Amino acid sequence: MIRSFLDKTLTSRLGIRMLATHHLALHEDKPDFVGIICTRLSPKKIIEKWVDFARRLCEHKYGNAPQVRINGHVAARFPFIPMPLDYILPELLKNAMRATMESHLDTPYNVPDIIITIANNDIDLIIRISDRGAGIPHDHFDKVTDYHFTTAEASNQDPRMNSLFGNMVEMGNSAQSGPMHGFGFGLPTSRAYAEYLGGSLTLQSLQGIGTDVYLRLKHIDGKEESFRI
Repeated sequence: MIRSFLDKTLTSRLGIRMLATHHLALHEDKPDFVGIICTRLSPKKIIEKWVDFARRLCEHKYGNAPQVRINGHVAARFPFIPMPLDYILPELLKNAMRATMESHLDTPYNVPDIIITIANNDIDLIIRISDRGAGIPHDHFDKVTDYHFTTAEASNQDPRMNSLFGNMVEMGNSAQSGPMHGFGFGLPTSRAYAEYLGGSLTLQSLQGIGTDVYLRLKHIDGKEESFRI
């Protein structure tokens, strides 16, 4: 019940923000953009932007950050709305980097790379983020997409975030203002956004090895039904 309510609340917020921003952006003359739609979006470039952001956060907290390698359809370009990706990608990258660093605390300057694979086809875009951060414990796996579930220590959390709706307001904002971890809203909000956009966010965990996260988003070129605001 609470999950359904929060899903609807957060996705309604996203929809309203997208409509308002699109209306304002239609009056701007920005190359390769029609409103908030980028007519030649490069998944590789937007991923690289958020990799740099997440690595800076990770280096600030842990003193180092995993290298990230991007493969697959790296030359792909197509019309898409970057705004949801600007929330989802940094959350997924922060999770992958945190898991990698905290599972290699004995060798913080010799950690495995994170591998990101881009797969583009006529129907959808799939982004796979693979880390070697020891995977998700069995007793946590079913909870990781629940709102307010976090493995971060309570002492690391901002005291303002003690209320449920405080979390909603804060995490509904751009991920650029977010910390490395701790509020328990990043992953469930990313899942809700992906589903709202006609896609999905799924996890495959190999406990003791690492986690693969699959972000699937439908194209908006009109060939297939995607989503309606």
